[in-house]
Amino acid sequence: MENNTIYQALEAKGFETAGQICFGIWEGYTVSLRPYGKLYFIDIAVRTENGKIRLRSITKSIKKHNANHKLNCMFNEKQKFISVQIGFDKKSPHEEQLFQYLSAIMAAFRENGVRPADTCAVCGGGSPDSICVLNCCQPVHSACVRSMADKVRDEVQSNQENGSYLTGFLGALLGMLVGLIPSILTIALVDRIYALLFALVPLASAWGYRKFNGKQNKASIVIVVLLSLLGVFVMQYLSVSIYLMREYAVSFGEAFAYTMEELLNLEGFMLMAQDSLVPILFMLLGVFIAWNYVKKTNTGTVQQIEAVQSTLRPNPNAVSPDVFSGQR
Repeated sequence: MENNTIYQALEAKGFETAGQICFGIWEGYTVSLRPYGKLYFIDIAVRTENGKIRLRSITKSIKKHNANHKLNCMFNEKQKFISVQIGFDKKSPHEEQLFQYLSAIMAAFRENGVRPADTCAVCGGGSPDSICVLNCCQPVHSACVRSMADKVRDEVQSNQENGSYLTGFLGALLGMLVGLIPSILTIALVDRIYALLFALVPLASAWGYRKFNGKQNKASIVIVVLLSLLGVFVMQYLSVSIYLMREYAVSFGEAFAYTMEELLNLEGFMLMAQDSLVPILFMLLGVFIAWNYVKKTNTGTVQQIEAVQSTLRPNPNAVSPDVFSGQR
């Protein structure tokens, strides 16, 4: 209900809603609003004369115009947009508070020389004829977005026709081994387990799968997750071998052979499996952290780019907004 009230107020100002994002133009700036728990992010595509964003000064200016302790500013350097995290209180209607926030933000931008984005978020060229939700609401050339969508579709079609489970599996296996290196080193050198390092394993495995032209579908997710879990046993195996080398001054070959002999023994295998329970939990945490990357498939990639293309709208700041004839 809260989202509906706020979004309806913005829609009355010419904004549109796509999924959970409400986007449009406010005082010449491309603006989008998205929920974040009980808070919201106001994302504004911007440019500056000197290329630098002085977030502290902007935050201070916003609070001067509209003080609120929940306000927080961030800058996406790559995509060139500022995110202002806001919250609402019960003193006045939320839509009134939102408009006050927007007025304060725009005033702060003008005071700090931050102007509206006026170049295409895809190619960087001038005179963008459209806007669309590309990470946030951004000015773009409609032709650039259509070209980007066509390129994604062509890549997906090529992967469907030429992708291979075998090469993908080999790439995922190699990526898994590379992703294990930081975890093995921290265990061997400082005798600690850092949970966040386990996120590298599924990330590296998924990256290797794609790099070796693995066919991207639901099977690819299963392959990456299973290899990531297999990585726990590989890590345990190497860790035990390193421990034997360090404690008993044996060669790596001797430690490797002894560990393999124990692993082939049922009792030794069960001991290693028990010791792997905690690392498995950390690995599952790593899969959870990296899930948005791991779960990417051809279907999801096409849906994502089509969702972006569906938000294409004429740019109210452009001179000739009628550029949508023949849009796919």
